[in-house]
Amino acid sequence: MKKEVRKKMLELRNKIPQDLKTRKDEKIALKFIEFLKERHIKSVLLYASFGSEVDTWRIFEYCKKLSIKTAFPKVKEKILEIYWVKERSELTKGYKSILEPCNAQKAQLEDVEVIAVPGLAFDKNCFRIGYGGGFYDKLLCRKKGIAAGLAYEEQIIDKLPVELHDVKVDLIITDERVINCV
Repeated sequence: MKKEVRKKMLELRNKIPQDLKTRKDEKIALKFIEFLKERHIKSVLLYASFGSEVDTWRIFEYCKKLSIKTAFPKVKEKILEIYWVKERSELTKGYKSILEPCNAQKAQLEDVEVIAVPGLAFDKNCFRIGYGGGFYDKLLCRKKGIAAGLAYEEQIIDKLPVELHDVKVDLIITDERVINCV
């Protein structure tokens, strides 16, 4: 069941025209930054967006301007380790050619106030389906901060097939709304 959802949602996301995607990315970035400002957030974990994922580079630039400490994940033996990153040049291609920190200072998850979470699909109860590696489920089990899923409105469905190891995010920020599950 999850496999079909993954395939369908990836196709759907890949079909969003580039000019529309750019506008949607801008809306999501602005909502995310507003969320950080309202709560006086000082540290975030971003993912290095690739392919048709919600773009995080605009968010990274905002965070730098606002002096919000930013970490990025690196895959190490089936788990995500996180590192503080000040410049995009501190990232290099890693797991599945996704940009990962290199020569960066290791961060602790408890020092991160907000985690931006990627996904292929989210439901209205804040469950998500990623690419199937379980990396974010393992990370979210240990989190102290707020987990915010970033998604295009097209990626929101009524109900996902959920398994015991699946971990919800606290909210989902789309180009059209914020779904709060806390």
